Amino acid sequence: MVVGKLSGRLLGVRLGRWRGVLVGLIGWAAGATAAALALSEETPGGGREVIIDSVSEAVAAVSVVVFFGVLAAMPVAIAIDLVTPRQPRRRRRSRLLHPVRATKAALAPYGRLREVVGNARRENLLSLRYASRSALESPDLSHRLRVVIEESGGMLVKFGQIASTRTDLLPGPLTDELARLRSDVQPVGAESVRGVIESELGEPVERAFASFEWQPLAAASVGQTHRAALSDGTRVVVKVQRPGIGDLVVRDAAVMRLVARQLERRVEAARAIGMRGLTEELIAGVEQELDYLHEASVGTRLRENRKADVGIAVPAVHATLSTDRVLVMEEVVGRPVDDIQALDASPVPRPEIARRLLSSFLGQVLEDGLYHADPHPGNMLIDEAGTVWLLDFGAVGRLDRRALDGLRGIALGVASGDAGVLARAARDLAGDRGLADLRALEADMAASLGTMEAGGIDPALIADLLNVMSRHELRPPASMTLLARALLTLEGTLRIIEPGFSIQQASKALVMEQHRDAFGTPQELLQKEALRTLPAVRTLPEHAEALANQLRAGRLTVRTERYAGGDRLVVDSWIDRITLALIGGATVVSSGLMMLAAAATGSGSLRIALWILGFAGLSCGAVVLMRGAAQALRRQSARLD
Repeated sequence: MVVGKLSGRLLGVRLGRWRGVLVGLIGWAAGATAAALALSEETPGGGREVIIDSVSEAVAAVSVVVFFGVLAAMPVAIAIDLVTPRQPRRRRRSRLLHPVRATKAALAPYGRLREVVGNARRENLLSLRYASRSALESPDLSHRLRVVIEESGGMLVKFGQIASTRTDLLPGPLTDELARLRSDVQPVGAESVRGVIESELGEPVERAFASFEWQPLAAASVGQTHRAALSDGTRVVVKVQRPGIGDLVVRDAAVMRLVARQLERRVEAARAIGMRGLTEELIAGVEQELDYLHEASVGTRLRENRKADVGIAVPAVHATLSTDRVLVMEEVVGRPVDDIQALDASPVPRPEIARRLLSSFLGQVLEDGLYHADPHPGNMLIDEAGTVWLLDFGAVGRLDRRALDGLRGIALGVASGDAGVLARAARDLAGDRGLADLRALEADMAASLGTMEAGGIDPALIADLLNVMSRHELRPPASMTLLARALLTLEGTLRIIEPGFSIQQASKALVMEQHRDAFGTPQELLQKEALRTLPAVRTLPEHAEALANQLRAGRLTVRTERYAGGDRLVVDSWIDRITLALIGGATVVSSGLMMLAAAATGSGSLRIALWILGFAGLSCGAVVLMRGAAQALRRQSARLD
């Protein structure tokens, strides 16, 4: 273990436990062999034998073994580090305590991959005719992919459902087909539900709740809900995560990463949509849904932010009974907003319900910067009083200052009809540093500007803007992409509530009436921009005068650095590597010359001194050279990956 740990530390390579043991064993064997040859003595019978008669000789023998063992182990460590995959260290204790379970978990993704590939082969989805970029638009490919996902089941269905919302990256036929995915999930048994609740709350269900209905209200791929009552009689809904769902997500996420990596290497269509990046976003979305404490925190904050909304409500969360896998919320008695009979029976007219819902969403976006990112009818209930309740906060969106400023700039450009302002707002939104062709971008914005009405927030407006930015290779922040998807979902929900509802016209009126302070009129936006640039404008004459005075006096100089910032760091790293390589090589050569001189000299004391210097220098030089080789090979391996 010592030999393996020292070898890894000297090389700057993290070998881990078992690879370190393997390297240490090989190095120890090499060191013991070297020590046996160096310390052995001839016996009367003509053989050689190692004889240790004192503690000092034993210490010397161990030192020789470790010395030569580390030198021999370093090239072995480099080779093992290159040929074996490097995995992050996770759950080491559970792997040691449950080796069979750990082995099954490690092999599960490969068995799952074989199952998925078999389903794809049966649907002929592996045919080369689906590898082109144009195949993404094919309804045939979309249909076959949906069938494969449904046959594979598991969390792949959930990943497909989330992918159906990525209309910004995936073509319409594919997202429409994925939206048809249905996960027929059997509810979890009462004993399994009891086990999850009691392990999370640390007490029996009968003590935590006055009553609990074991028949679930609904079952989904991640969790299921049950009715219950607290000790004071408060009616609640308990959302319980399915047992083992975390392991299923890890398994299917590993399969998706394997498939995405291979597809992006070999298939043009996968490269066109950025398959690996999209896969990581889908996995992150599902992992976020597994964190019920996050959902509880978001629900509490949304409830506080929108408590003044008329006709819109968020159920209260009981924080003391909520954990990572159990979420307890206020029970809402109502029916989904796509229930036509419930809408017609409501005392609030359907146009007013839609208007209230849009107003609340605009407030979440423009005032709070935190909004419900999945406002489809299944996540909303309407009660007998006509109040719409927002449910399920597993998917939320956040807008930072950059995104909010971008929205205001877009509004200013649309309201004023100035394509130049709109183009600059789009470029600032993407964080572009002047690399985009502003003139060409402005021309495309002018072509799209004719279809946009002044004011408001419209999904078509943002979608059109994102398409133009994509054509000019401007990447908007992910928050804007999520907002565009949420707006499209909300538009569909509003048209279910009121078929003739126009989100564009209604948002324009609502922005000016209720959210004017957050968004602002064109004049107010211009005034804010002028105030923001006022400090720089006030000091501009002073700076101009200082430059003119230096120019007249002949003291104006312009100094540039050839290598500065990131370039300086790159050049420094090159010089450091070359210097270390030269030092290591020179040390090895000089040490070799010393050892040759030691072999040629006749003085015993001088020979010992030269041997010590030669071995010490050879060791240091070898460590420097092999460390440099290990780091270079690791970087090359990373580039290939």
